Amino acid sequence: MADEVFSPNKLRSIVAARGGFATSEKFEVIFTASKWNLSSIGINSDFKYLCENVALPTKSISGTDKFIYGINYQMPYRHAYPEIAMTFYCTKHMAEKKAFDKWQNGIVNPHTGDLSYYDEYTCDITVKKFHKDAVDFTKPVYAIKLEKAWPSIVAEVQLTHSAGNEITRLPVTFQYKKWIPQLETRTKNP
Repeated sequence: MADEVFSPNKLRSIVAARGGFATSEKFEVIFTASKWNLSSIGINSDFKYLCENVALPTKSISGTDKFIYGINYQMPYRHAYPEIAMTFYCTKHMAEKKAFDKWQNGIVNPHTGDLSYYDEYTCDITVKKFHKDAVDFTKPVYAIKLEKAWPSIVAEVQLTHSAGNEITRLPVTFQYKKWIPQLETRTKNP
């Protein structure tokens, strides 16, 4: 079978048949904890609106050299889940910064250095991506759940006199046990 020559019309028909290109807007990030109360530190449902950006996380498979005879090759041996970064808008009284500071202080006591139990500071984070024309936000086109997530880095907040009234942003990096795709609610085209 001969390779097809690239054709813009073929590309247009493939994309049109699949409903168009995916765009990066219209997503939500939901924090849920089963063993402790997130609202006690200020994390609530408002955070899904205050998340400016998040990336769907990487999943890789680690390999190790295998050598029996001849040329060595890589054999997979486990999944690897690197950290994930999110950026949140800060409101007038910096409630978002205070919430993540409290969360981290609950992980490692800043005065004694004592560590909390894992289930006392981790939560699940669900990231849902919706179609650009979505009006029904109960049916994402793609969703993943980060299991046992916690904020490993609450990054610096840039303050400057020269930026005028630019919105303050808070970068937060999360570690997590693993991520799993959620069951698809919309199964249109592969």
